Amino acid sequence: MKKVIVGCLLASILLFGSGATVQLLERANREIEQFRKELKIDPREVVFDIKAKIEDGRFTIFGEVSEADLKEKLIERLGKILEVTINDEVKLLPDESVGEKTFAIVKVNVVNLMDAPGRTLQKNAVTQARMGDILRLLKKMNGWFLAQMEDSYIGWIDGSAVVTMDDEELKKYLSNPFALIVSRFAQLYRTPDESSMIDEKLVQGSVLPCSSEKEGWLSLKLPDGRELFVRFSDVGIYENRDKVFSERKDAGYIIELAKQHLGLPYLWAGTTSYGFDCSGFTQFCFKMAGYFLRRDADMQFEQGEPVLNRRDLKPADLVFFQTYKPGPSHVGIYIGNMKYIHSGSRGVAINSFDPNDPDYSLDLDKKYIGARRVIPQR
Repeated sequence: MKKVIVGCLLASILLFGSGATVQLLERANREIEQFRKELKIDPREVVFDIKAKIEDGRFTIFGEVSEADLKEKLIERLGKILEVTINDEVKLLPDESVGEKTFAIVKVNVVNLMDAPGRTLQKNAVTQARMGDILRLLKKMNGWFLAQMEDSYIGWIDGSAVVTMDDEELKKYLSNPFALIVSRFAQLYRTPDESSMIDEKLVQGSVLPCSSEKEGWLSLKLPDGRELFVRFSDVGIYENRDKVFSERKDAGYIIELAKQHLGLPYLWAGTTSYGFDCSGFTQFCFKMAGYFLRRDADMQFEQGEPVLNRRDLKPADLVFFQTYKPGPSHVGIYIGNMKYIHSGSRGVAINSFDPNDPDYSLDLDKKYIGARRVIPQR
């Protein structure tokens, strides 16, 4: 167990009694909280649950963390500031409940990640994953995994929706060429024949290993071991998974992709063509174009460059609104001519900042708080 030894303040605690102990703990926990704020550690993306205690004259930090470097930095900081011997009981995730298979591949077309294990209501969902998404597993409870998605977002997923893998199994999985579903939905077939259609579709943005292409059909290797087929027109093919979203496309691509979903109903935590929430919609459209946004509107407000004057907006700028809570809580995509597309309470729709436009929304106009430019302007 790692210990950092710097000075002997604990000896003075034994001399001065419980008052000094209380003061040390209060100071330690203030420093931990300050560390969290300075490094902008967000519980939606990082597990960082660390506290201090003193038992039997020993100063101990305990809890759990998902990033080893954060723990090391915190121990070093506390040691210097408090001048104490630090007993480290912080658990580094993934913990032993996960076992050796610390990765998972989603094996169902779409699945919710929840705010706690065992929950099934949509209001408890925090985000969604598609078939083929790779998850980092952090811990397991009652058949559910606390999992971190590729965008760093964290939530609980039902273990029946994934295939778990160790490092070698994941490496083998990634050794294939990969296909990206580019249609809103791609129908699956047992064989390369129209008559073999099954009751299953893949959503746009799904990424899966593929093998042979034959007469307009492509064979996909599904995570559950099945080999099924899609029409070649529904996919893009890449030599490896890293290249799938490596090509950056322009603002016009993002806007046209967004318009494909006009009229789609709003879905809390939604990130797919079955339904989007506001930031799930923007994240999806930008990812398909090779740009990676964080999951929630307030997170996306920290990306890119600010557009200070609304008259300077360019197509594909992100526009933000303050709705149900302070700060940016709703986001859309500017499409030009004072219009923007977004997934709001009425689903994916186009609204305008122009009071003379029939698509004008007075409510959103009043709630507008700024814009960010993610795509550099030439």
